[in-house]
Amino acid sequence: MEKQVHMYSVDTGAFFSEEEARLQRRVTKNKRFKAALEKRREDPERIAGSARRAGERIKKATALLKQTLDKGSGVRALRPEQLTPRHVVSLFESTLTRTLQLEIDALTTDLLIVQTYYYAVLRDLVFHGFDYLGEHYVCFTASAGQIRTKKTMFIKEALLKRHRAALMCGLTVEDINAQGGVNVNKYLAYLALCNSATDRWADFDIDRAIVVDDFETAVEATVDAIDEGTYKVTRERRRISINHTDGCGMILPGCAATSRMVRMPWIKGLLVPFAFDRFLQNHPQADSKVKDIYGRTYDLIADRIEIVFTRSQFKMWPFYPSWDAYKQAFKRYGCQAAIGNEEEEAGRDAHFNYQMLQTLDGLGEEELRQMCAATNTRIRQIGSSRETMLRVLGADRHRARKNYYQQALTIYPELLADTYSREVLKQVKRGLVKRAWGGKIRIDGKHTFICPDLYAFCERLLLGIEAPRGLLADGEVSCSLYPDKPKLDCLRSPHLYREHAVRRNVVDQEKKRWFITRGLYTSCHDSISLLLMFDADGDKSLVCAEETLIRAAERQMQDIVPLHYPMGKAQPSRLEPKTIYEGLIAAYSGGNIGKISNDITKIWNSAAPDLDVIKWLCMENNFTIDYAKTLYKPVRPPRIDERVKACTRARPPHFFVYAKDKREQEVEPAGDRIVDRLRRTIVNARLNFSAANLGTFDYRLLKYKPSAPARVDPRVVDRYAELDRHKRFMTMEPLEQDSSGDHLYVYKEIRRQLLEVQPDLDIVTDMLVDHLYKHQNSSFKTTLWSSFGDVLVRNLQRNVKQKLTEGYMACIVCGKRTPHTSNNKRHCTACAAEARRRYKAEKARQYRAEQAKKRMGDA
Repeated sequence: MEKQVHMYSVDTGAFFSEEEARLQRRVTKNKRFKAALEKRREDPERIAGSARRAGERIKKATALLKQTLDKGSGVRALRPEQLTPRHVVSLFESTLTRTLQLEIDALTTDLLIVQTYYYAVLRDLVFHGFDYLGEHYVCFTASAGQIRTKKTMFIKEALLKRHRAALMCGLTVEDINAQGGVNVNKYLAYLALCNSATDRWADFDIDRAIVVDDFETAVEATVDAIDEGTYKVTRERRRISINHTDGCGMILPGCAATSRMVRMPWIKGLLVPFAFDRFLQNHPQADSKVKDIYGRTYDLIADRIEIVFTRSQFKMWPFYPSWDAYKQAFKRYGCQAAIGNEEEEAGRDAHFNYQMLQTLDGLGEEELRQMCAATNTRIRQIGSSRETMLRVLGADRHRARKNYYQQALTIYPELLADTYSREVLKQVKRGLVKRAWGGKIRIDGKHTFICPDLYAFCERLLLGIEAPRGLLADGEVSCSLYPDKPKLDCLRSPHLYREHAVRRNVVDQEKKRWFITRGLYTSCHDSISLLLMFDADGDKSLVCAEETLIRAAERQMQDIVPLHYPMGKAQPSRLEPKTIYEGLIAAYSGGNIGKISNDITKIWNSAAPDLDVIKWLCMENNFTIDYAKTLYKPVRPPRIDERVKACTRARPPHFFVYAKDKREQEVEPAGDRIVDRLRRTIVNARLNFSAANLGTFDYRLLKYKPSAPARVDPRVVDRYAELDRHKRFMTMEPLEQDSSGDHLYVYKEIRRQLLEVQPDLDIVTDMLVDHLYKHQNSSFKTTLWSSFGDVLVRNLQRNVKQKLTEGYMACIVCGKRTPHTSNNKRHCTACAAEARRRYKAEKARQYRAEQAKKRMGDA
């Protein structure tokens, strides 16, 4: 998933008429004038009067603008001057971009994203669409995430008519309305699945797939039940129905060796490799014939079934008469199956965050130092260890996708000796320290997919056992990432209540035989999904093996049980412009989960956290998350509201200066709560560039013609300098110092403009390399690497790898290139001699120690 397309993202102001735009300019001008007045200190009375009059003008112009907008204007037009490079956004390739045949790395106007600031304009756009350069655009969809940010995607009407059947697998709005309609926002979210970043699943065969009922059982658990009306919290023992395969299906290991997220029209979720064919062989009494959700019987063996989807993955199944009908439409209209995130190779350790840390408020000073040890070591070693330098810059083997600069470092580690690498390392080090002070510390933990016990699922599906035993008991998990760790702390974001699921980790031969992925497998007898609030549709857990953390989590989880409350149900309605507009507006008013989360953080960092208030806010947070789809959330009783406000009246904790970029005057003074203590526990060591094995950097290897000095064209160099200075004004997204190769559209625009001056790509690149590396020796080369990184990497591959193929290698100690005479050789001659000398000295020391010990024993 490295291919991108570029499109415009504008707000509703881009569709103003001339009169509306004039009124908006008047409002903006007076707001700026008033803001400037309020910053002045002289003659307070005169300034106050001027500010008051400016406020009256703002109020009058705003009212007049609102009146004008409320009148409506039918089909609006997009003003062409609004489509500037600053409004370009980049999206990864998806089923949508492939179906519409959008050109990769090109700017398209077939799709357009609109952010809502004026509801009246959105109403016109949803009801009537808009025109742009002779094309008519209509409302297409909005994912749940887009709805939360008030964004909607529009598409050319002619293009939608041409490809609607492929995107909707033959289903039509008329079909849906004829069957009673659907919840509008859920429909928009399900339709938006085609816009997920994916790669095409080239060898997918829908005839080898079926859809069966989910695996659901009643789990007995002690919970804190919250009444959504009264907010009363009652601890009780309940039998709670849990859908263990909510969003999860199975795929034969021969078709996929690792778990993968799948996207198809109306189908989403996780597919986990499980050998259900071998399960049948091992259980002669098992029946290979299963019924799908429509009642048709399939034989898993005779019908050569490879994929078993579950009902929860097939979002619009009620609107198809049968699975065969869906399959026929899928093939008839050329629909696509696509793969999203796949299970990654076990790589670098993950990071803790302040939400998870603040709930361990009983953590002692020594325990906190132990948990921060890995982070402090990483900070101290930046600059002094080549391996650490490569790792923090993302040029190590664990990173699957590398930007161009990271690829170049992998090919030619001598780049570390350049001033630009030092500047990036300074930025990285500052970022590491700041994020660590804000609660982001390295731990012995890894992110991995959460998987259900599919052995138990097969016991239900193929053996007909209503209460299957499975392979995992209550309180057990199985994660092969840590085969030798008896306990794991299983975590998930957002972490708001005390949600440390410490579980016994069982990785024996039987588990490894059936659970072949690196996922976190959970028991069907456990209430862990209630505690962590996860589905099995691709949710990930941060699985931690840090012993200090596990001991602390076990202490803090004493007397803590999962929260339980009934969630709202979405009501169906007809799909039409009116209901779509009303659904979007209702979702926009659903509330801000960020504010709720921050309020919970205030309570955790108070002197005496009120756990009941945290429980109530956790419930409200989850209702707010689902509000975009369900349009339901509870109303807080007045007495509860008073108590919540009393607990959240304080400013955010001090560490928000580092975690949220707050100013000192916006936060509380630093206290003794656990995350604030990181400021004195995490070191801010001076960066010492003492690594001795960087080798000798030769900038000429970055050039197409290494031996020939490039003739510097002042027009190119001057234009480059100008674009580099003004690049931050060319995009709405922040440009980071170390963002080289992030495929930002602004860098592609810089490249395009430079090639207008000199059309030869290699000449321009060589010219800029000479200018920045030889003449200026600049420490700032992000624009060069982000705009021409592919060319630089290509040049390195030819110039450096030619040396490697000629039999050269880089010494792991000094970095010097030396003849590669054997596969075991890792040192140059001098470093190998020194290594042998040290090895012999150590062996001699060990021998003397053994002899001395033996003499003591004889005595």
